[in-house]
Amino acid sequence: MKHTLLFIILLACFGTADARHVTGGEIIYDYVGPGVTPNTKIYRITMMLFRDNNCASSGAQTCAELPASVSMGIYSNNNGQLFGGFREVERNNLLPVSILASPPCMTNPPSFNYSVAYYIFEIELPNNTAGYTVTYQTCCRVNGISNTSDNVGATYTTEIPGTNVLQNGWTDNSPRFQTGISVICYNKPFTLDFSATDPDGDSLTYSICSAFNGGAAQNASYTTPAGPPYSSIPYSSPYSGTSPLGNQATINPQTGIISGIAPDAGKYVVSVCVSSYRNGRYIAVHRKDFIVTVAPCDFSGAQLDPSYISCDGFTFSFFNLNNSPLNQTFYWDFGDGNSSTDPTPTHTYTTAGIYTLKLVINRGGGCSDSTTAPLRVFPGYFPGFTSLAPVCKDKPLQFRDATTANYGHPIVWRWDFGDPSTTADTSILQNPVYTYHDTGTFRVTLVVGSDKGCTGTISKDVRIVDKPVFSVGNDTLICNIDTLQLNAAVSTGGQITWSPNYNINNVNSLTPLVSPDVTTTYTAVFVDNTGCTATGSLTVNVVDHVTLDLDGDTTICRTDAITLNPFSNGLHYVWSPAATLSDPGIKNPVATPTAPLTVYTVTANIGKCVSTDQVTIKTVPYPAAYAGKDTLICRGKSVPLQASGGSIYTWTPAAFLTATNIPNPVSQSPIGTVVYIVEVRDVLGCPKPVYDTVIVNVANITADAGPRDTSIVIDQPLQLNATGSTYYSWSPGTWLDNPNTSNPVALPLDNIQYVVTATNDIGCFGRDTINVKLFKVKPDLYVPTAFSPNGDGLNDDFKPLALGMKSLDAFRVYNRWGQLIFSTTDIGIGWDGTFGGAEQSPGTYVWYASGTDYKGKKHERKGTVVLIR
Repeated sequence: MKHTLLFIILLACFGTADARHVTGGEIIYDYVGPGVTPNTKIYRITMMLFRDNNCASSGAQTCAELPASVSMGIYSNNNGQLFGGFREVERNNLLPVSILASPPCMTNPPSFNYSVAYYIFEIELPNNTAGYTVTYQTCCRVNGISNTSDNVGATYTTEIPGTNVLQNGWTDNSPRFQTGISVICYNKPFTLDFSATDPDGDSLTYSICSAFNGGAAQNASYTTPAGPPYSSIPYSSPYSGTSPLGNQATINPQTGIISGIAPDAGKYVVSVCVSSYRNGRYIAVHRKDFIVTVAPCDFSGAQLDPSYISCDGFTFSFFNLNNSPLNQTFYWDFGDGNSSTDPTPTHTYTTAGIYTLKLVINRGGGCSDSTTAPLRVFPGYFPGFTSLAPVCKDKPLQFRDATTANYGHPIVWRWDFGDPSTTADTSILQNPVYTYHDTGTFRVTLVVGSDKGCTGTISKDVRIVDKPVFSVGNDTLICNIDTLQLNAAVSTGGQITWSPNYNINNVNSLTPLVSPDVTTTYTAVFVDNTGCTATGSLTVNVVDHVTLDLDGDTTICRTDAITLNPFSNGLHYVWSPAATLSDPGIKNPVATPTAPLTVYTVTANIGKCVSTDQVTIKTVPYPAAYAGKDTLICRGKSVPLQASGGSIYTWTPAAFLTATNIPNPVSQSPIGTVVYIVEVRDVLGCPKPVYDTVIVNVANITADAGPRDTSIVIDQPLQLNATGSTYYSWSPGTWLDNPNTSNPVALPLDNIQYVVTATNDIGCFGRDTINVKLFKVKPDLYVPTAFSPNGDGLNDDFKPLALGMKSLDAFRVYNRWGQLIFSTTDIGIGWDGTFGGAEQSPGTYVWYASGTDYKGKKHERKGTVVLIR
């Protein structure tokens, strides 16, 4: 037995302070009888308010008891006026609400305890045309509702019809919804019963509608409920008034049953409207509003699609739509004698036909469930259609269904002709005719169904034109002794007529032969099979000879190309010799002659009319430009240039040149390397220049002997290092290990100045000096005892004199409080008497220095220095 588990929780856990206690409401009316006053009726009004009794212990939102009395209003729909003032209605009864049984195989089952209060009164209402609206408003639904915002109130209403509906002595009692509570599990299939009964037997139709908010109500004791119209509560995306449980839940308009797949666990406001009809005449709309809870529960079960069909193969893949982990075993009966215990089997049927698919869950267990679904296997269904497009606009276009099926035959057609200019571009005929009134390309779609249940869709583009596709070619030439075949091109069948009927063999042929002896324009009128008309014409120019004239003989540079341009009306050309032509069969070939002299001959014809002409092309070699060899000179020297290969010379750039238009200018004392370009021309017939380049490299020797001055101690070797050229000579050679290298080692015994001369291969040279001061002391850090940073250039900074030292490992200065105010490891860098950009006060400062001498020995010194301002 298949169990359909439908779970609804109608939540209303409202705090006592703001009277959040109503989980839903409904107002009904019953006709009691005629009133005491003529033209009146007595109605019994019953309002039902629902309460979730479990929320009384739910913490912050504890629920008040349902109110002992409520304030209700009755408004005339004729003018919107309140009738008889607001009515204080006492609670008549308080009853439990029945909870529908839930299936036994469930995890995390919810517990429910609901009650309903009845508020009943009778009222005598004068007859009017539009009837009355009975209303009650309260301030607050519970917070945390999934499909709306917090602090949203509620309005419950009913509509009593007037005499514009209740004619011929009719009376009316409102429909009333059933009140049982079911359970909905999240993300599971469900059904929710919102069905109603009508005491008068009126026909009922159902729809999901927007719930009303509470208007201006501030609490549950709101004493002045407003009349219509009422505003909807604000729904949170993706929910809406028509989809309060999401887009997978819908209502059956005939039964009032909401079904589908439940959303995530939470609270949801759901409002259902039921419209009543009597003998096809609308009576009134009645509504019910509930807060439905989707619980975090689960249950086992078997669920299939309503039906299965395959129109393109014999193979199906199946799975249980109920994906609960409580589904432990599966038994599939495919209806053809085969079965499977796979949770998601794939099965191939061998024969077309109709089968019954059955699924059994937990077979033989306590939580077993089963279901069946019809299955159809009719492969080989191929939708298709044909048309006579392209056709002209405003002409009927015939469409024909071309669907084929291996089983059954098409019985249902739905055509959409894709015409954006109208909504009447559809048909349900098998072979319809449709007329387009605009040109363009239209997407036609056919949905076709068969008697076996197969459905297929096919779309094609059709082209609508303002005239048939038709052309007769371009104007042409013929010789007066020739015959020409005309060629008309069409895309569909029809009739053609040529005019004038002059020297033409068949005026109704697409390819007639013509032989006019004078220039004639032929016009063709084409009418296709649908009545569309198109016109085309071409002119046949008639000549008695071919015009042909080549340009005069010419001279070009050898290896250059030239386009041959005959003046001619010929239709076909043959050139010779062909070897040096790009295409000997065209009117304007490109010639690239290599011989000193080439004669080209061309023959042009128009049919049997022929002419011939010649042209001679002379070629002259390009000048053999030569700018000379690259050269190297010392800075300050000049060098003559020498170009050859032509008659006319132009040099660039002009910098340092004595002239720019002679073959042999002089580059006078260029200060750096110059790249000269010479343009060479001659007067032998090739007018194009040729270019060559020569580079004048300038050697600029800048000798560098290293630092201008240096200091050493007695017995300290000094490594000299010169740069700037290739060869070096030091003088005097005193105390040097090698005076002819760039980096000799000196061991001076006294102060001395060394001069280094740097030269290159062509004798360019440069000189530099270095002064060596010899201190006849031991290597050490020599530190002064005072300094005066006053900017006079004398003793402006405080630094150690590192004699014979390879490195200064540390030099630090501290003030009297022991704060480090200067530090360096660079020889020659000293303290300028400031710290953080501020001048320090005169006084005594402590210093520390350490370093390594040229022998690798460590030296440490410390002491004090006096800063004098």
